[in-house]
Amino acid sequence: MSHINFKEDPLKHYVRKNGWLKAAKQQKQVIRRRSKRIPLRYFTFCAVEAIDVFMLELEGILKRSKQTGHLEGVYFCERDPVDYTRISNLLGLKAQGFLGKFEKIVLFEDDDDTRGKTRNDGNFYPEEVDKKLLYKDAHQRLREAFPFDIINLDVCGAMFPPRKNIMNPLLKSIIQILDWQTNSKFPINNLECKQFTLFLTSHINSADRTNQKAIQQLTDLVIDNINTNPNFQGAFVNRYSHNQVQKLVSENFPEFICLAIPKLMIKRALLDFGWEVDHGETYLFHRDDRREDNEQYQIMHTTSVYKRISDSSEQLDVFKMEQYFQSVTQLVNDGIQWIDSIVENPNIKQELEEDLIQIVKFRDQRNNL
Repeated sequence: MSHINFKEDPLKHYVRKNGWLKAAKQQKQVIRRRSKRIPLRYFTFCAVEAIDVFMLELEGILKRSKQTGHLEGVYFCERDPVDYTRISNLLGLKAQGFLGKFEKIVLFEDDDDTRGKTRNDGNFYPEEVDKKLLYKDAHQRLREAFPFDIINLDVCGAMFPPRKNIMNPLLKSIIQILDWQTNSKFPINNLECKQFTLFLTSHINSADRTNQKAIQQLTDLVIDNINTNPNFQGAFVNRYSHNQVQKLVSENFPEFICLAIPKLMIKRALLDFGWEVDHGETYLFHRDDRREDNEQYQIMHTTSVYKRISDSSEQLDVFKMEQYFQSVTQLVNDGIQWIDSIVENPNIKQELEEDLIQIVKFRDQRNNL
């Protein structure tokens, strides 16, 4: 049996079991109305243990092909070559894996070294060019894999690291994915995606280790919402007992980020791509910083459902703004769930550990380990 970290894994599994699994079951109902011929399509940063994938298979949400015995519709990305090989062998999905840094794959653009070339065109290229062509191949294959029903972005590191603009490569990649979801069609029936679910995970560093320009821009966005929408202001005051955004930044930076990032995503998805966003649970928990003694950071998990807005709606721009304020107000009303103390409950922790053991056992039996 593979290793389970009983100190850290129950926290992450609480999110899987209470957030991801519930949302995945709801998305499964959506695709049943679409076509029985198209399996649920799932993109993930599953890590080497692939707990999320096998949890969803165990629950009957992901299926295996009767012809090949491989999981259908599952795609993954991994930057570490050793872990990539292990995951590929575990899932049996080498053709549906993407090796490399996620942002570099998504944002790849041809240059003089790669234009008109591929890795399999019969020519020999220097190592530097060959690496670029690897990313070109991964970019093209990933682009062609869209759209997905569930996108699980468990990103490595913080969303707004120091010395980066607010529109950094990671955020640009997420916006690009929204574009691909909007403009792609399912291969079997050539229909566009009407609804999908996004899981987003990010580290939250302290304010002094987060890009200051990004903090200011996010702060200004929340202030603008408070000043222009009474419902949002009322929800904010009801939640935090004041309407001073800078005070929230200084007193509770993790919750500020958990409010600001989804707000930014809702705005871009709605106004730029025409997706109505129903934001679900937001979870937060602490992790010890392995690089610095007695330091901690937080991990944020969000779940949201994106529904395509019909272009035939009258006064679409007005509708979008109304929908935006409704969504972000609901985001504040729902609040953030800190789960450290919840998972410390002996009964809950035991249940999570037993569930993890069951999933790992199921996975290892599937792979004859």
